[in-house]
Amino acid sequence: MKSVKNLIIPFIILVALIICVIVYYAVDTFKNSEPSETTSSGLDVIYYNLSDISSVSVNNRQSGNNSLVKCFADVDNNVVFEYLGDDADPGINYSQARLNEYVCNLIIYYGYFKVSSSGNYADFGLSDPLFTVVLKTINGNETTVYLGNTSPDGNYCYMYYDNSLDIYAVQVDKKFQAEKTAIDFLDTKVLDINPKDLKTVHFDRNSDNLSLDATVSVSDSGSVTYEIFKPYTHSVSSYFKKMIDSVSKLEITEYISIEPAELVSYGLNDPVYHFILSLNDGTKTEIFFSRKNGDYYYGYVKGNDNYFKISGNQVDGLDLNELVLIDPYICFCSVKDVSSITGTYGDSSFKFEFDVLDGKSIMDSTSSVKLNGRNAKITDSSGRSYCSILFESITCINIGGVETGASVNTSSGPALTLTFVGKNYATTVYEFYNRDSDSYYVFKNGEYMNFYVYSREIFNNGGTDTYNYGYWSAYELLSEAITENSNGIYDIA
Repeated sequence: MKSVKNLIIPFIILVALIICVIVYYAVDTFKNSEPSETTSSGLDVIYYNLSDISSVSVNNRQSGNNSLVKCFADVDNNVVFEYLGDDADPGINYSQARLNEYVCNLIIYYGYFKVSSSGNYADFGLSDPLFTVVLKTINGNETTVYLGNTSPDGNYCYMYYDNSLDIYAVQVDKKFQAEKTAIDFLDTKVLDINPKDLKTVHFDRNSDNLSLDATVSVSDSGSVTYEIFKPYTHSVSSYFKKMIDSVSKLEITEYISIEPAELVSYGLNDPVYHFILSLNDGTKTEIFFSRKNGDYYYGYVKGNDNYFKISGNQVDGLDLNELVLIDPYICFCSVKDVSSITGTYGDSSFKFEFDVLDGKSIMDSTSSVKLNGRNAKITDSSGRSYCSILFESITCINIGGVETGASVNTSSGPALTLTFVGKNYATTVYEFYNRDSDSYYVFKNGEYMNFYVYSREIFNNGGTDTYNYGYWSAYELLSEAITENSNGIYDIA
């Protein structure tokens, strides 16, 4: 018997130790696991209507900042907001939409779990809470909400209110809202400039030393037109217009806090993109953007201390090639505005004459089109018109490249010329001077355009691909079609 008793005592001690270990790990697991329901779930812990609230204030223990939003009803009984936090700037109108979102998030608390009814605040970071939120109603009632730790899974944060012993797990977004400061309430509409008020625009990009200056004009119908005047004179493309429009109405993703020492890492110590928008009233707005950093560009407006970030789709065209930002054609025009085009090459020449009414096509029965005095309204069996091929190939001569300030030898005269006579009798002459064996410098009315074109734009023979002809080859094709057609139809062999 004595030996059995001697065995029982160590066994009891061992069982007791095992129980202690199990209890210890159970408590530790409770503290460090995601919330688990103890008494109830799915509770509307705090719920206020927006119209009941007079103010919401938040104290951030870590930063020491106090945020305060006052709520008022306007004459139409709509709720308006005023930000009066420690960091408020009295000269700034903060975004009503962002303040609305902030207040609405902090006046409703849905408890996914009640994690404790014992007031054991320290276990959930609530003995010295990170955020204290005070909700005041228009009838004088006041509710104080305390926000503590985030749950290990990151989905919840812990809260209690007033002097309650009940602790709940609520959506972690409550903490994200509570930590917001004045910069988070700034309007994301940074600029709202009407393009019709612009006088000139400037864009430069230091990654490739691109620099463009353009004048802005408004037609009688109200449409806005941009015309580059430096470093050359030329029309812009729709991509340039879209870029300026997006900068004039600049919408950002959000404002961010950047310390001076951090400017290098954001690429803002030496911004890549720079705009100057000059208005008719003499005011100027300068905008700077960094190189692309991940999915975002970072930027600022000169004279404004706030930095911001934007996604690539919020500003169009920052990285487009120069030849895409400008009108890609040397001499684009509409057939309704032209009376004739004369072309010369060596000892050969042609005269292309038109009488096309506004709104009518070049092949309309009312249109007259002649090449060297002969009727040029010839088509192939599918209806593709050869005079259209020639007109398109002339007016859509693509710029091959930009070469500003080139020294062009004009002593031997141009290799080719195109002379346009408009319906208003204005004459425009384009001259093509040899650049090398495969390209030509282009002059307009005796002035170098700072562009060159490749010889394919003049001499390429597209064969049956009638959208791939150089203009001199298109002239030869039309001449052949006029000579060889049968009842106005000619098909390329």
